[in-house]
Amino acid sequence: MEREYFVRGERRTVEQVEDVAAVKVAPDETGERAGRAREVESTDASRQAGLSDDDVDAFRRAGWVFVEPGAAPGAGAGAGAGDLMARETPDEVERAGELVRRPSGRVGIVTRRLTVQLDAGLSADQARATLEELGVVPLLTLGWAPNLFEVDTVRHDDAIAASAALDADPRVVFAEPSFVEHVDQRLHPTDPRYGEQWQWLNTGQAGGTVGADVHIEAAWDVTRGAGVRLAVIDNGFNAAHEDLQAAVVPESGHFQSNGANPAIFVQGTGGMPGSNHGTFCAGMAAARQGNGRGGSGAAPESDLLLIAALGDQVGTQVTLARAVSYAADPSTVVAGADPASGADVLVSSLGPNGADWDLTEALRLALVFAGSQGRQGKGLAIFWAASNGNNVDVLADHVVSHPDVIAVVRSNRMDLEDNAARGPEVELIAPGVDVVSTTGAGGYGPSTGTSFAAPCAAGVAALALSMNTAMTRDQLRAVMHDSADKIGGVAYDANGHNDDYGFGRVNAARAVELAGDVVTETGSANSIALVRQMPGWASIP
Repeated sequence: MEREYFVRGERRTVEQVEDVAAVKVAPDETGERAGRAREVESTDASRQAGLSDDDVDAFRRAGWVFVEPGAAPGAGAGAGAGDLMARETPDEVERAGELVRRPSGRVGIVTRRLTVQLDAGLSADQARATLEELGVVPLLTLGWAPNLFEVDTVRHDDAIAASAALDADPRVVFAEPSFVEHVDQRLHPTDPRYGEQWQWLNTGQAGGTVGADVHIEAAWDVTRGAGVRLAVIDNGFNAAHEDLQAAVVPESGHFQSNGANPAIFVQGTGGMPGSNHGTFCAGMAAARQGNGRGGSGAAPESDLLLIAALGDQVGTQVTLARAVSYAADPSTVVAGADPASGADVLVSSLGPNGADWDLTEALRLALVFAGSQGRQGKGLAIFWAASNGNNVDVLADHVVSHPDVIAVVRSNRMDLEDNAARGPEVELIAPGVDVVSTTGAGGYGPSTGTSFAAPCAAGVAALALSMNTAMTRDQLRAVMHDSADKIGGVAYDANGHNDDYGFGRVNAARAVELAGDVVTETGSANSIALVRQMPGWASIP
């Protein structure tokens, strides 16, 4: 059965998977969900839904299992997911929802939760009254745009039905279902360990090309990123890693599941979930240097703002949007927080491989807010790993190809593009094959993925910004483009762009040099002019 809803004002269609329901089991008295999950989940239902083993495992870790609706706790014979949602929830079940499949094949769970924005002209009291009139209950006020809320519907069958109904109301800017989805990590299997970090200095080790690196040693002679705060958004981190701990700032934190309610942001590293992926990314950006331990990050004296957004890679884009907004201005998520304690550079390597990723309006607004209002109005540079995979169209990923995001792909030790998305929105390429960084277990090792090219580029941006902290986001972006090396032996267009290599491979020494030459003026971000425009900058959306 096809169902329609709206995303960013556009009508979208999904297929509802028949005879399969999703239930989130409540924790037992010990706080565990696994036992109850095993009792109610159905292998047949998962198979019928066409879910991969990775999807099933990830949802199960987050407490979600798939069942024949009548087999769910508290369900009568023939009950569907809608019936489960409508009836009084049994003790064993926290939430329930229908399973839907997008045209791309990606699946999501639709519950009663939506993101709703109302007309900015409504006062706070008017907005609350309007939500009540529309039949939704506000769960959370989202602080990065006016009259933006996460809500539960009490009047409609589910969030899709609510989206279709609310879209027609002139007071509603948008009403989007918050699908619960599996957001994988952009990581490919690792190769055998290499003892040296060729990404910083390639001497031709292991058959590489001499000089096929980011030329960072000359940059380190000038700056190592002191005074710049670099935010990393991922699933989790080993914040106590010996090569990271000294860099981690107190504003770091994680989003913690809160039953059927919106996730709670917990400030500090206590209880932060661990992750090899996030720890590796953080080390690429800012692992300490000269301490006799492991290797080094690109900006080894910068500060790390670690934000764990999606435990077990399962959650809604609202949580990811809150993480982006928090990185730009912590007061949008934590009342009373210092707006100036946000990040100067942001990087994330979350997203599905295959590149097909819808962008919700809530996350779009958070990206726009961060890109324009972060750094006290100078704008926050947002780096994001593009998908792994040859011949993947970067435009299919609406997050990475968003105008406020700098999409990064990966190069190998021969200075060649390696198995990553391509297209007009690819902006930079950086080392990401067999690179060595910090690991979640507390050690060091190699890994491969665009996931690790993005923090490499972001760390270099932190070095450049440390040379001239008055630069706007757009000025920093131009410096990164203008300083990149045209590698690969391929043709770049009149604007200096190639669909596989972007504007070229990151060059730290040149970026630091150019950043020091940028002239800035005091005043609002809108009054600051770019004095060095790279060819074709105006063509970048």
